[in-house]
Amino acid sequence: MIKVFRENISNWFGEWQFFRPVFFTGVLNNTLGYGDGEFYYDLIRNNNKHFLNELHRNVFKKSKKKITRLIVIEKGISRKHIHMVIDVPEHLSNLEFHHLIKQSWLKTRGGISIDITPVYNINGLNQYLSKEIYPNCELLGVDIQNSFQTI
Repeated sequence: MIKVFRENISNWFGEWQFFRPVFFTGVLNNTLGYGDGEFYYDLIRNNNKHFLNELHRNVFKKSKKKITRLIVIEKGISRKHIHMVIDVPEHLSNLEFHHLIKQSWLKTRGGISIDITPVYNINGLNQYLSKEIYPNCELLGVDIQNSFQTI
């Protein structure tokens, strides 16, 4: 059952179109990283929203454009953290965008550190992102509220 569920999620991830993706891991502070229950997951989603609003202000200023992003909340071995596949906007270099991501993440209340990696194999990344998604846990998994795909 779990294998079929993960395959379905991985296939759904495969339907997302990214043109210049980077893989971003955001580490959460002790309060959000170790807190448990729906309240903390709501706080994590709010932290993601704050990050994305800040990033959008830095990238587009006043434009209505949105950055394509797929966000997963993961428990990990010790603390919860965020994985995002984010498309680099056309008008920015990878280095400029990495700087804006770091600046925006550290401006949130819950963000303490980041790791940004270029994406070379989006299919392998889909498998990696679906590794901790379980059908019986609605809290862990895709942050649907903050994920966005351009059509």
